[in-house]
Amino acid sequence: MQQDSIAAIANSVQLLSAARLIVKIGSGLVFDADTGEIRGSWLETLIEDVARFVGRGQQVIIVTSGAVAAGSRRFCRSDRRLQAEEKQAAAAIGQVQLMIAYEQSLKHHGFAVGQLLLTAQDIDNRHRYLNVRSTLQQLLKVGAVPVVNENDATATTDICFGDNDRLAARVAEMVNADVLILLSSVDGLFTEDPQENQFARMITEVRCITPEIQAMAGHSTARHGSGGMVTKLMAASMVMDVGCEMVISNGSKPYPLAAIENGGPSTWFFPLAKDKGGHDACANCLPQA
Repeated sequence: MQQDSIAAIANSVQLLSAARLIVKIGSGLVFDADTGEIRGSWLETLIEDVARFVGRGQQVIIVTSGAVAAGSRRFCRSDRRLQAEEKQAAAAIGQVQLMIAYEQSLKHHGFAVGQLLLTAQDIDNRHRYLNVRSTLQQLLKVGAVPVVNENDATATTDICFGDNDRLAARVAEMVNADVLILLSSVDGLFTEDPQENQFARMITEVRCITPEIQAMAGHSTARHGSGGMVTKLMAASMVMDVGCEMVISNGSKPYPLAAIENGGPSTWFFPLAKDKGGHDACANCLPQA
């Protein structure tokens, strides 16, 4: 059997067996920096994927970026960095545009959308945490698709996540998700930056976040994104600790979830089973390329 066929079967099994999934969408996917518009056609294909998952009995929560990017054209048409107050205002404007796009796409498939805008305080405070979890559970119970974003319109540096990779991980922890899918502009985790080293190898499977794995992380070069491989590995560590699997995949093409199921390039992170002493059996863990 060819390697891509094996990958397709394995990926399909992992996704099919997940009762609850979190899908995180990077800013560069939902927003086209060249046109200054939300990528509506691409978003339609993503929601079609989501509808297929829900149709077979799975629950899906979307964590989306893109509000600041969508609203930033009101303040500048260059690449200059927005001031804090401009960024918050841009988020307020862009979030409306973002949710209209999600609402229209989900409505085509008969789903209601439920918006949650969170700050770190909503997660760190136990009472707020329980309220958020309850709201998410109720939305899923009635068949709505929750769409979560950081509340960039009001969040300040002391109460913000700073990136939606870790926000998605916290949501995955909160609702006991089975799989966290990080859709980004990269195929997965590479041994080195593939743009700088043509011989860089992609890691297909990780079972623990070792110093060797951490050393592979690069830095974000996206114009509007705030994350990068560093924050993705942080997210992986968070969800693996609670028994949730995670996958990083390139979501730039249409039907990004179907691409994962069909064996497209991706890096899977699997939580390790505990040894008899209750410790992670990580000493001899090696990544698979």
